[in-house]
Amino acid sequence: MTAPVPRIAFAIETTLGNSVFLQNLQRAMARRNDITPVWLPIDEHVDDVWEQLPLVRSRLSVRGGLRTRSALQQALAQEPVDASVVHTQRMAHLAHDFMRRVPSVISTDATPSGLEDYLRYYGMRSQHAGWLGRAKNLLHRRTYALAKGMLSFSEFTKRSLVTEYGVPDARVHVVWPSVDTTLWRPDPEQRPRDGVVRLLFVGGDLGRKGGEFLLRWARETRQRDWQLDMVTSAPFEAPPGVRVHVGVQPNAPELIRLAQAADLFVLPTLADMSSWAIAEAKSAGLAVVTTPAGGVGELVRDGVDGRIVPVGDYEALANALDTLVADPDALQAMGRESRRMAEEHLDLDATCSRMLAFIRHVTGV
Repeated sequence: MTAPVPRIAFAIETTLGNSVFLQNLQRAMARRNDITPVWLPIDEHVDDVWEQLPLVRSRLSVRGGLRTRSALQQALAQEPVDASVVHTQRMAHLAHDFMRRVPSVISTDATPSGLEDYLRYYGMRSQHAGWLGRAKNLLHRRTYALAKGMLSFSEFTKRSLVTEYGVPDARVHVVWPSVDTTLWRPDPEQRPRDGVVRLLFVGGDLGRKGGEFLLRWARETRQRDWQLDMVTSAPFEAPPGVRVHVGVQPNAPELIRLAQAADLFVLPTLADMSSWAIAEAKSAGLAVVTTPAGGVGELVRDGVDGRIVPVGDYEALANALDTLVADPDALQAMGRESRRMAEEHLDLDATCSRMLAFIRHVTGV
């Protein structure tokens, strides 16, 4: 007798890079028949009752938590679900009653403690100060304790969950940002053979992602025969050699073509917990220059498939870029290693299989 296919609800917030996580998961799940996913995207701004209440509208975690609680309860009322995955923990804080009824897993790219050193780049204040900070810490601990398991986007965040919030090591599974390696793949036909080294930057928040450092390099470098494409959220006046792309959507053909035409991906980020853009670039066969902010540095092997430079160190960044732009052979070798790592560790279908195996194990479905 064939076992019933479990129904698993996925309540996923769609702010920042979380929309890429949702889109990639949907792409992977569409190729499977061993579960029935119930998709519950939690949008930051929708015209619902919570958006009309001033005290709720001004607090993303509160309105997101209320929307998640409502979406999970409505899904359960329509047809039973066997388990749920909630991304991120702030979406789960107001769904404790649901988590007691339905075995649930929380996925996240950061903890409050892990974010503490980077909050100024997000325009936020310390979350640890005073009685409110202690109350938030207790709330996070309670939410994590109710979860049957945790999906962490990095070893960096897993360490925080285990050492700072008391989550048992066996209940945390690391899932690096992963991409469809058949979609994001090298295409030699997209790379012009004109002797120009093409650099690519992708980041909506130009300041936080280190875009200003990259623009300074573009103005000051003495290297020649390079071109820099910058994909971001708002137009700006760019120096010679720099092309600005605004409004490019995740997984869009234009974005994939830019990656396939490039030789080097640069993300000198000041504050990030993980990076889908690096995973995409590596899958497309690009060498990568980035920083060890949060868990970002885990995705790059320094000297093998790219370079890791200290956070905020312009001189180190400029030296790395000048050296690589002057050595196309090294870029090609690093690009091959990037693709190899993507195939082995960042492939969407393989990651999804491991993730689902963990979810089914800890929830018992």
